[in-house]
This record gives sequence, structure tokens and C-alpha cells, in this order.
Amino acid sequence: MLIVQMPDGEHRVFELYGEDIVIGRERGRDMQLAHASVSREHAHLSWRNGGYSIRDAASHNGTYINGERVSGEQRLTNGDTIRLGHFELIYIEGAVPERFQRLDIHNIPRWYAVGADVMDDATAQVSMTVMKRLLKARVHLEGGVLVTDDGQGVDLEDRRWVLGGPNGDIPVKMLFGAPPCATVTWNGRNHVLTRIGPKAVKVNGQSVHTCTLEDGDRIAIGRSRFGYEVRR
Repeated sequence: MLIVQMPDGEHRVFELYGEDIVIGRERGRDMQLAHASVSREHAHLSWRNGGYSIRDAASHNGTYINGERVSGEQRLTNGDTIRLGHFELIYIEGAVPERFQRLDIHNIPRWYAVGADVMDDATAQVSMTVMKRLLKARVHLEGGVLVTDDGQGVDLEDRRWVLGGPNGDIPVKMLFGAPPCATVTWNGRNHVLTRIGPKAVKVNGQSVHTCTLEDGDRIAIGRSRFGYEVRR
């Protein structure tokens, strides 16, 4: 997520789901910061290899990370502070750093699409195309469930799950005990199943090494059977 501090001191939370984001002043940008201090097309956020990078788009006032002007593309790390014109954006990836916990993030209003015009004071919007993709990703994130043999549902959310192994999160049935067999992780758009051991992992009857999960998929590992459901 990005915690956005407006020029008037108000905060908003912009949630990220593995989408590339164009930030700028113009209407129709994926993230519109409608303020004169922001260029029409100011910066690009890019999702690569499980994380975000940012680059400046030849903006007038530049893009800064932790006070240093960005040149080229720079990988973001948890707690980085980004400045775009009069806006400050805090990048959060995983646990909220202690120095930002005073912000009470859970109670900060989320960022929704609005019909914003460029005015002297700060307004903001997300394009409707991106909003639809973000909402679809949110459905998978919040509704993704792994159903075990006994009918129990595991809410996957945004964390890493290990299937099998003595210290695994989800047991796998095998004749002589199961080593760690697979993981389920969140990639920003979908839950992803990845084989990590020598045992075969099958999705809908096909052996896989890694694949995104879709509603209704059937997973077979050893003698265990799982179902992936997206509950709305």
C-alpha cells in the first residue's frame, strides 16, 4: 500500500495489487494527484519479481525517495518515503514499520475513484479501469480459501503457507510422512501454488511447478486433495 499525505495534512490509503501505476496530475492517470506541484505524468510504479519499483517520468519537480532524487528506476523497500510535489507517499510492504504505527492505518480512509477536476487544492482519483482490476484482485485476496479433505476452509489472505512438512501450516497425507511439498503465496493479483519438494503437485490433473489458482481448481498432493475457492 501507499499511505498518501495530502498537502492539507489529510491521509489516504492507496492499496496496491501488483498493477503498474502511472501517477500524475491529469485526469485518467491511474493515480491522479490533481495539484499544480505534480506534473501531468509524474512517475511510474512498476510491479516486477514480487515488488515495486519507481521511476520519474521527466517531471518538473522530480521524484524523491527518502530525500534523494530518483534517477533511473529504483526498487522500493518497506517504509520508503516518496515525495511527489506537495504529496508524501509512504510505501508499506508487509509489516508496518514501528515509526509509522502512530498513523493508525486501519482507520485511514481508503482511496476510491472520484470525478476529480484539477483545482488549486489537492484532489485525487484512480482510473475506473484500474479500479475494476483492483477490485477483482481484492475479491481473490479476501475471498481465496483452500478447502482441505475434511471440508475445513483456510483463509489464505496475503501470507505464505507451507503445505506438508513437520512444521508446515497445512498437513499433507503421505504413506511415510510428508516433507514440505508446496507453498501458497499472494503475488498481488492471485494466489500462487509452487512446488518446493520432490513430490508431484497436480492442479486439475496436470503436474505443475508453479501456477496461479482460479476458483474451482482441484489440487492433489500425495493422498491429500484440496480445493481452491473464491468466496464472495
